[in-house]
Amino acid sequence: MKIRSLLLVLCLFLNHASYAQWVNIPLQTKASFRAIRSHKNQIWIGGTQGTVVYSLDKGMTWHEQQVPTAEKLDFRDLAVINKQRILLMSAGPADKGAAKLFLSKDQGQTWNLLFEKKSGPYFFDAIAWNYKKNEGVMLSDPMNGQFPLFKIKANGEQVEDILITSFPTLFAREAAFAASGSSLLWINQKLNIVTGGSTQARILQSQDETLTKFQSMSQSTPADSSSGFFSIGARNKSHYWVVGGNYLHLNENKIGILESRDAGLTWENLKDYPKFYMEKAIWTGKYWVVVGPSQSAAYEPKSKKWISLGETHFHNIILYNKQLIAVGSKGTLSKMPLAELDLLFLPKK
Repeated sequence: MKIRSLLLVLCLFLNHASYAQWVNIPLQTKASFRAIRSHKNQIWIGGTQGTVVYSLDKGMTWHEQQVPTAEKLDFRDLAVINKQRILLMSAGPADKGAAKLFLSKDQGQTWNLLFEKKSGPYFFDAIAWNYKKNEGVMLSDPMNGQFPLFKIKANGEQVEDILITSFPTLFAREAAFAASGSSLLWINQKLNIVTGGSTQARILQSQDETLTKFQSMSQSTPADSSSGFFSIGARNKSHYWVVGGNYLHLNENKIGILESRDAGLTWENLKDYPKFYMEKAIWTGKYWVVVGPSQSAAYEPKSKKWISLGETHFHNIILYNKQLIAVGSKGTLSKMPLAELDLLFLPKK
């Protein structure tokens, strides 16, 4: 009996260490989620049909709501400014009433329209919030040969244009993808923008803290209207990853992964990478994790090893309280303890 028990425990351990154990958090809504952010005890999620899901107790309990007048909007990014104030960014064409920014001052009990564009090619892509400055920057698709940028100030109550004075010549149809709110990174007092949607994809970076002068920092990567770079993530102030793919071809990837170890000044292609479309990349403290609507995977730099995290349907992911929290289509909300990744990367004897 003891031998059989030991064998059973061993088999269970081997099975546990071979497959990712995502835990689904059931929700009533079937909205598609692309926005997720956290701050202190709070986690906020935004999605289609004006849907918001949130937790105020570190993910122990969850609440669902639909923002009034936003039933036709798709919240693809957000910012948790402080305990009471949350920004919601709607992604969509301005001429169809979809380029809007909402603010709550009371922890989501009420929402007010803060800012909108009603005409022109505006299509909001991402928000980057700087907690030290207590300011945010919102990115829109190009207009008049450059990416419009908006500074969000005064605890989220004031939005103003950033007057850009120098910007690289854009390729035809070049834009930023509003897939996971991570086409924009604000770090080292500089903005980084990753692009796609044209014949070439690349990385743009502001040259000083005024955020008014930009340069192209990477060699162009061949792309097309449905492919390019979708996400930029940071391990620290100098080490970045950029990932992407083609949203029409979920289980292939010709874009690859770019890596910078000098704060975005130079970039190199990662030789080995998963062959699926990646919407988000994050650093967890030991591993890089990439997710997309067909698969997800983790990478250990020390061993240069990739491990699959299964066939998933995620659009976005965050690291929170020593666990991964991912969101996706049809009301998908899932979590995985970081300890699971440690088990997956244990050397197999």
